[in-house]
Amino acid sequence: MVHPLTVSPHVPTDLYEQLQQFYARHMHAGDSGDIGAWAACFTEDAVFASNGLPHPLRGRAAIEATARLGAADRAERGATHRHLVTMLDVHRDHSGAPEDADASVVARSYVLVVESAAGGKASLHLSAVCEDTLVRGDGRWLVRERRVTRDDLPAAPAA
Repeated sequence: MVHPLTVSPHVPTDLYEQLQQFYARHMHAGDSGDIGAWAACFTEDAVFASNGLPHPLRGRAAIEATARLGAADRAERGATHRHLVTMLDVHRDHSGAPEDADASVVARSYVLVVESAAGGKASLHLSAVCEDTLVRGDGRWLVRERRVTRDDLPAAPAA
């Protein structure tokens, strides 16, 4: 019997590397305050669901507006966030139409958010599981759906 963790990789190495680079640039943009560039990584009709939000956000504009509120709050408090994406697992998305199978992937990761206050120490702000469905659009990867489940809160609401 073959152990499930010893089977061949879910996706080719070059695709995995592309997605690691995507997340690095995506998180760098958000953490540096370039919320427009961060939000541009979502499709126009993206859904962002989290157990840290009262309801799922629908559409890039709503996602960007909420992210801007968070960035303004951090700026007012003199705090900086650094999102550390770890344990990235990627597999093909087989939930859609067969012709979309090569155009979308599901990426699941652990995300640690470190907060540093001006003049203070860095501390772990939260830990979460992030599951994204990514699609190709305009020659690049975009998040169509993001589900963030914070470890310190009950399960996420349905999208």
